[in-house]
Amino acid sequence: MFLNIITKLIFLVLLIIGNLYSQDYKIQFSYIPTGQGMMENDSFNAMNSIGGNLSKDISSDSFRVGAGFLKTTQSVFSEPPIISNINFPENLVKNGESKTITAIIYDLNGIKNADLFLEIGGTQKEIILPMLEKEENQYEVIIHDSLLSINSFRARVVTIDNMEYSTKSDFKSVGIQCNNSELTMASDFSYYPSGIDKDIWRLISWPSIPHNARLALSDLNEGHVFYSWDPIKNNYSNPAEIETGHSYWFRHQYKDPVIFEEDTSTTVPLEPFVIELKSGWNLIGSPFAFPVQFQKDSTIGDPITYGLPDKPNGWSGSQYELKPWNGYAIYAGEEGTITLIPFPDLDSSARVLFSEEWSLNLMLESDSFFNYSSEIGRRKHAEDSFDIFDTPLYPEINKELSLVMNLNDNKPFDYIRDIRGTNNNNGVWSLRLENNTQNNQLVISGQFLNGYKPEGLVVAMVNIKEKNISYDMIGSNITLSFNKGTSYDLKLVAGDAEYVTRTTEEIISNIPEKFSLGQNYPNPFNPITKMYYTLPVRSKVSISIYNVLGQEVKNIINKQQDYGKHMISWNGTDYMGREMASGVYFSRMTTDGFSQTKKMLLLK
Repeated sequence: MFLNIITKLIFLVLLIIGNLYSQDYKIQFSYIPTGQGMMENDSFNAMNSIGGNLSKDISSDSFRVGAGFLKTTQSVFSEPPIISNINFPENLVKNGESKTITAIIYDLNGIKNADLFLEIGGTQKEIILPMLEKEENQYEVIIHDSLLSINSFRARVVTIDNMEYSTKSDFKSVGIQCNNSELTMASDFSYYPSGIDKDIWRLISWPSIPHNARLALSDLNEGHVFYSWDPIKNNYSNPAEIETGHSYWFRHQYKDPVIFEEDTSTTVPLEPFVIELKSGWNLIGSPFAFPVQFQKDSTIGDPITYGLPDKPNGWSGSQYELKPWNGYAIYAGEEGTITLIPFPDLDSSARVLFSEEWSLNLMLESDSFFNYSSEIGRRKHAEDSFDIFDTPLYPEINKELSLVMNLNDNKPFDYIRDIRGTNNNNGVWSLRLENNTQNNQLVISGQFLNGYKPEGLVVAMVNIKEKNISYDMIGSNITLSFNKGTSYDLKLVAGDAEYVTRTTEEIISNIPEKFSLGQNYPNPFNPITKMYYTLPVRSKVSISIYNVLGQEVKNIINKQQDYGKHMISWNGTDYMGREMASGVYFSRMTTDGFSQTKKMLLLK
């Protein structure tokens, strides 16, 4: 009974208090920045209220609260901070003075901290500079002049409010105007930190936007020369000015090494740099002062370059990054693009090989020249005929040492890469090694791309001239004796062990033992006869017809020919196309240190 009375009294007291505080409370939000709204579909979150109610006036931006006891949460806004009006200029001048960057940041929950994040080009370095609130909603930070360099940077504002909501602005990349020859070839990242020596060809490019892009048109006799490549006209010419993203052949005759530098220059923004490529060979370069990776269209081959730090003369193999000051040759099967990436998220240029694929890089060296650009192999989507995986011979300005192939025996020896499909793992590649340097020894070896070699794959080399087989060309060096101006015919046989053994032996057995000119057939003849001849090696062959007085009637062949068995015919006419009279004639074959004559009888 007593408890019931107490309970009724408590209820009465609460009712009285509720009536006393039953007036409405109007909460007016006078200013809400764009993008920031109320939680839970614009509802106000009232907690620990007794006898309270919450309603929204649809005709205004206000809420009406009726309650006895009311406690509200502070976490009213769920939207992150708003960043606006960042005053990044297009270019920052490196002049010894610090630079002030400002930004407007709104948030009704209050800003906990705001920072400027700097990412330096060519490094993994990230610099965080705290921003200070100077006026209401206005934050600023000082960038010291020492942070401005030819490497440049990109930056963004990152801010967090008191409820741990965060906002990151988009990256902003600025150009840096550098002075005092800061842009120089003698830098850590340069491909030529010691400069370019006398009397050697080099592919060079400029890692910036040069303020003085004009070049003095010069002939080598005057000291130096530049050449640019026109992929449309397929020829070289003297450039009038330097273009960003292009490269140029350079050679000089000065006593000291040449080190290029600019008195003033402007870095390009640290954004993906797109180079438009024409169909065929293109000479490109990177506009960045640090090594960069790249992405390219599927019709674009791998870039190659000329010269290595320890090997000045010769072509490299495939390159997977572009270095400042250096130039590159790249082949496009059709018009396309290559995009240089100053801040890659992954190794975008790496090649991944499937289990049935392989790629063999062929490396050739002499005392003074090298060539690492030739490649054979099999890829999943390649064709046995010409396609985007095959690469024609590059437009050399100084042809000294080359290893070329004839694309599955279907075309002349005008290719440095012959990649075929994976439908058949057994095959033969015909190669020609040409030497225009001095008499010396050449070394040839092979190296699988990424070190990947399919299980059971055997690669052997047949030396046509020496008539021998090398089954161990992978991982070992094969030495060839070579005279200037001569060539070597080679056969690379790849596949399973049984196929390689059988095929290499067949190739050897079909190589003629010696030069020979066979008897014509038919003989006597009227009006056409055929002549068969053999070449044990590639040779320049001349076959002429003579009369009984020793006068040359007609030369029917005079050219370089591959080794093997050949046939040619004569239709009984002279140089003028006139029919010859009946009688005795002679065919004479001449080639490297060899001559042979056969007697023929023409009857009418």
